[in-house]
Amino acid sequence: MASLFITRGLHSLIASRDTTLGSNIAWGGITKRAEPTDHKVAGVVFWVLVVVNICILVPVFFVLVYTIDRLFPTLAIVEADSPPEYELVAGKESSTEVGKASVGSSSKDAIVPDNIDEESSSSKLMPDETAGLPSTPSKPVTSSLFGTLRLLRSSGTGLFKAYRWRFLYNCVWGFAFGIVSQVPYMPVVAAAVIASLAATKVETAWTHAVLSAQYDGYLYKKLPSYLTILKATAIPLAAEAILIQVINAVALLSFGKRTGSADAMGVIPQYEKSTSITALCMFLVTFFTLNACLLIPVEVMLVRTRAAMLADDVPTMVQLDSSIRTQNEEDIGFMSWLHAWRTFSRASWIRIAKVNAKSLGAMIGTEIVAGLLIILQFTIFTAATQPARPH
Repeated sequence: MASLFITRGLHSLIASRDTTLGSNIAWGGITKRAEPTDHKVAGVVFWVLVVVNICILVPVFFVLVYTIDRLFPTLAIVEADSPPEYELVAGKESSTEVGKASVGSSSKDAIVPDNIDEESSSSKLMPDETAGLPSTPSKPVTSSLFGTLRLLRSSGTGLFKAYRWRFLYNCVWGFAFGIVSQVPYMPVVAAAVIASLAATKVETAWTHAVLSAQYDGYLYKKLPSYLTILKATAIPLAAEAILIQVINAVALLSFGKRTGSADAMGVIPQYEKSTSITALCMFLVTFFTLNACLLIPVEVMLVRTRAAMLADDVPTMVQLDSSIRTQNEEDIGFMSWLHAWRTFSRASWIRIAKVNAKSLGAMIGTEIVAGLLIILQFTIFTAATQPARPH
């Protein structure tokens, strides 16, 4: 874009120094824009801009679709509501450094040294200065979008943590769906359910790789058997596959009846109100509302059930909810999806709602900014390359 402005500026400067139209170098360059060479230059500049936009926007959208839309909610679902507990440590320098705290104590009450003089100057300080603790309880890491992004970056795995497991899951699911859907008279919903059940162990490995703070290469060896994972996740997976099809079908009713296809192969459907802005708004509202009310609760049960299968000796990115580490009363070898539903607190539901709202807002805001940027570039490029009208 800068080269276009520089080129236009040079043409203006050269034109201002010429006295006659015949000797006007800038005018001669403009009148030759219709030649094939000038068209080739404009085409090269256009494709350079396309490549630059792809290199910039694709990673940004990848962060939105994967990091914010997948990793962020997964970590928020399993994180504990209460912050880590603190404990005062009385060392040799306790008279001068009263307020040192250690994270991870199992005691809720702070241990205060006995050799502190009440009349000392430290007693006149604020409680958060003497105890080394914040004046208000700290919030979970996943309550902040930027805090979660900093956590992922500091972990050494980056913003695309465990993406290879997610890619493998997509391949397994797509392969299974492609085979099952070829069976005559096989409904799409049934094919989606079977594909989800076939890939459930790989998706469980992805969940463990996201939650684990260590290298995820050996996590697959610590997974339970496929049969155990299937028993734990079969009902939520079937419900999720069915709900996805139902939500899509209900949301598409906003566009009216299907009138055909937008392409020759019949892949892209066309509806009566495909170009209506009102229908598009109704579709988006219906789609996101049904997702929030129906699909997110199922995902909560699935993630918590899979997180309960994580080995106890594996360090985690966030402090896990205490109910995830406990087995239910049925002693069936895994935490049932019903137990995962019952132990999810109200504060966690509120945090999950905020997380999804932040994710949606980030995606919409980024798409608007990217669209405006592309429109601005297209406008400037068109104005800079169009031939000038003769006077």
